[in-house]
Amino acid sequence: MTDAVPGAPSTTAVHLIPVFEAKRGFEHELARLLSDLQTASRLDDGCLEYSVFNDAEAPGTFLLYEKWTSSTALDVHNEQQHVKDFLVAAQQVMARDLRVHRLDPLS
Repeated sequence: MTDAVPGAPSTTAVHLIPVFEAKRGFEHELARLLSDLQTASRLDDGCLEYSVFNDAEAPGTFLLYEKWTSSTALDVHNEQQHVKDFLVAAQQVMARDLRVHRLDPLS
């Protein structure tokens, strides 16, 4: 076992960038749904970061930046009722399927 270096990124942390694109005319509804999801998800165990962004170059496109302590914490989050409810509601206002980019830090 090695000692952790203070300030060094955790090798078990999970980083994600989900991308959502609203149907034309549903941009505000998707933004509202994402804002509610952000508020609830920030309270989930293992959440280190959960922030929603507008894509400045693609109106109606929203990106999340998620950082979790582990894959297990992410799995537990994905089973929460607020996530399930969001996915059902968001499907009605999204132009295309959700895309999720899982990030691996360069070493």
